[in-house]
Amino acid sequence: MRSVYTLSQKKGILSERQQVLSQLQVKQAQLQQKLNEATSPAFIEQAARDKLGLVKPGETVVIMDKTQNAALGTQEHGIDLPSWKQWWKLFF
Repeated sequence: MRSVYTLSQKKGILSERQQVLSQLQVKQAQLQQKLNEATSPAFIEQAARDKLGLVKPGETVVIMDKTQNAALGTQEHGIDLPSWKQWWKLFF
């Protein structure tokens, strides 16, 4: 009798560990996808443009004045609009 009880306990532990393993495999796949995205040339270029302010040769940097943004009404609900929306509102 004792061996049947021990065997059923071990089966319960095994199924629990299999669930944990499958959850960890899903998390690993998600992290691997994020790593692939973060090492892609497009992501690196976007990060260099956004965080470091870098530009390609021949491009011109235009800096929008924050006081002008408020005058144009480019803030919605206290959140700064993306650059493209600021340009859109400026010209249209």
